Amino acid sequence: MSNTKIRLIEVPSDIAGAKSGASMGINALKLSSMYDGSKYFEEFPSIVIEDENRAIYNGTKYRCAKYIDKVSLVIQRVANEVKKIKDEDLFPIIMAGDHSTCAGTMAGLKMAYPNDRIGVVYIDAHADFHTPFTSPSGNIHGMPLAIATGIDNDEMKINNPDKEELKYWDKLKNLANGKRMIDPSDIVFCSLRDYEEAEDFILNRYKIKNYTTKDITYLGIKSVVEDIFEKLSHCDHIYVSFDVDSIDPLYIPGTGTPSHGGLSFEQALELNMELIKNSKVCCWESAEINPILDKQNISGKYSFEILDSITKSLIENY
Repeated sequence: MSNTKIRLIEVPSDIAGAKSGASMGINALKLSSMYDGSKYFEEFPSIVIEDENRAIYNGTKYRCAKYIDKVSLVIQRVANEVKKIKDEDLFPIIMAGDHSTCAGTMAGLKMAYPNDRIGVVYIDAHADFHTPFTSPSGNIHGMPLAIATGIDNDEMKINNPDKEELKYWDKLKNLANGKRMIDPSDIVFCSLRDYEEAEDFILNRYKIKNYTTKDITYLGIKSVVEDIFEKLSHCDHIYVSFDVDSIDPLYIPGTGTPSHGGLSFEQALELNMELIKNSKVCCWESAEINPILDKQNISGKYSFEILDSITKSLIENY
């Protein structure tokens, strides 16, 4: 793959998270690149998705899916851009703020490949399978996989979203021209460890595999990756979504929802490097760096090293 086949997408959105600051994660990557003496962001210019972060100053009237009117705009923009890039036969690398916008990535991939099955390797401490019916916080960064799979999870309902929230929710689930973006059985988690009962219900119902940090440590990354691709062998394309909170906060303190018991930096680097070698991987994304919560930009430094390494691997292997 030549450098010209790669397209960077910046999504500096953070209104769907619990804490502000993830929108600045992209700048943390750029700062790390500069300190490293790298020309990465000169070599790979970015497409910047318009955000709606200014909405935070007016607040939101929605309680079960906060800022859903604004978040849905950003998700739609991401979907359109990803589709456009895939239609040009290019490889998108996405640098996102909060993780909600990966629903747009999955919608864009489905729009580009309407008749194909898309597998998802979701490297994240959190399941992100909440819905407006089940979320205790109403933060949409905990809902992208429910959007992509079209799941409401009524069985575990604790909230009563209003009609307007549900209008936006249904629109999000149908972004890919009414098609389900992802089949729940085509999702594999890595280092998932922090999730609620409502999400556990979905994981069990659809028998979604999670390779825990312990599994990855004891089985070895190459063995785990081989098993992942065997499980997703029926998929035509594979999307890798990497939330930096999958890494233990000992290494990545700068993230909005840290969770202990995560991957080491070295494990996360090797895991992403092994995954990106597979020719079915059609898109890679990182999310949730929060410089406000960081210590001397260590999270930005480690995250840029992973970004730079997977980009070099793409160029070398394809």
